[in-house]
Amino acid sequence: MLSYCTNIHPVESWAETRDALHTHVPRIRRELAELNSPLKDRPLGVGLRLSARAAGELLETPHAMETLKSWLNDHGARVETMNGFPYGNFHGQRVKEHVFQPDWTTPERFEYTCNLFRILARIGDEQAERLTVSTLPASHSWFHADEERIFARLDAMSGFLDVLSRQTGRLMQLGLEPEPFGHFHDTEGAIRFFNDLRNHSRRPELIERHLGLTYDTCHFAILREEPETTLAAWEENKIALCKVQFSNALECRIRGTEDLERLLQFDDGVYFHQTSIRHQDHTMLFPDLPNALAYGRDYPEETRHSQWRIHYHIPLYASPEPPLQGTEDFILKTHDFLRSRSGPAPHLEVETYTWSVLPEHMKIPLAAQIARELNYVETL
Repeated sequence: MLSYCTNIHPVESWAETRDALHTHVPRIRRELAELNSPLKDRPLGVGLRLSARAAGELLETPHAMETLKSWLNDHGARVETMNGFPYGNFHGQRVKEHVFQPDWTTPERFEYTCNLFRILARIGDEQAERLTVSTLPASHSWFHADEERIFARLDAMSGFLDVLSRQTGRLMQLGLEPEPFGHFHDTEGAIRFFNDLRNHSRRPELIERHLGLTYDTCHFAILREEPETTLAAWEENKIALCKVQFSNALECRIRGTEDLERLLQFDDGVYFHQTSIRHQDHTMLFPDLPNALAYGRDYPEETRHSQWRIHYHIPLYASPEPPLQGTEDFILKTHDFLRSRSGPAPHLEVETYTWSVLPEHMKIPLAAQIARELNYVETL
């Protein structure tokens, strides 16, 4: 099932989350019908994002999960995956490195993730044989996290998921999501991490069964690692592909200082916008767009005619005015590889969470944007 990720909604409490679902799910279904999308007569996939606060409130409210499941059924919506990367507030203020906190060295991250799976076990699509939650890539590289503690938490999580899977009769999987400057962020880094995790585990077979990776097309477009190479390498190393998030990076061919100024509109101060710059055969990776812009101003000749890719989720269907463009080719390559592979299919999700900070000329009404993105992926 193809889902839309509800981290696009600026909500924090369970009441706010519930209201966003009640408002937008019917609207998205109407927009899909207006588009005459192949999805219009199918259940709407909801990739539910709950903050730690919302998850706790949902678990503590009597009959809330039964009410939610009934509402989803009544409105033709299904949940088979959740986004457990952002723990707390994800909109309207500086997020940046805070989205990696608490990390997998902490009991707070472990308990939050357990809560998400407890909820998913009760509201998840009953037709789904597998239910997934995505999470951060263990930590952020800036935190210099204690890997032994990370391995211990994730090993315990695999045991928790094994018990829950046997209780529910459905496979529960946690997908760690590589992101530039994460604790691990690229193809080989993910392989090294999982090999070390298995070596430190008391039951490595549970790691292989219940832990895997979430692949975000925007993140790997920035790293410039071809999807066929990455996904095949993970498969060869027996790392489960839990979820694929289709997201569109911003790309720009820099001709001069006027193009650097053009990129200022995407420096919103809320999210990390990791940026890679390719000049001839050399690529540099910067932790945020302001760092890359400063380099471009200091070394104009080095960046003239360079190609920039920025971790800024523009809508999948977007056709920005040149020299701006998206990374549609990367999305198409990922989609083609998934169609060609055998084995369990990953959950699929559209995840353009930047709607609130998009430049006005890129915005359309939110439900229309989500419907267009779902239809875009469905009709590739």
